[in-house]
Amino acid sequence: MIRLTLKLALAAAAVWALFTYVPVRGRTLADRWAAAPTPSAFVERGVAELTGRAPSRPARPQARAQRSGARERPTEGHTESDRRAIDRIVAEQLAERR
Repeated sequence: MIRLTLKLALAAAAVWALFTYVPVRGRTLADRWAAAPTPSAFVERGVAELTGRAPSRPARPQARAQRSGARERPTEGHTESDRRAIDRIVAEQLAERR
């Protein structure tokens, strides 16, 4: 009886480790469980993913909008007076250190 209990405990620990630490298509089952609103939604999404009826990750339109803005080259808005002021400050700091 003790052997059976130990085997069941070992099997439960293995299933828990797989559920928690092994990623499947980039996400662990624990992450998917936390993201699902209900257990039935978790099962439906899992079956749909296994059969190939659903994409592995849902599209996030807000992430695409942020990415397109990051591709633009940043522009500098400094004026010539700003540059002269920075040059003056740097020159003062260098003079103090000597």
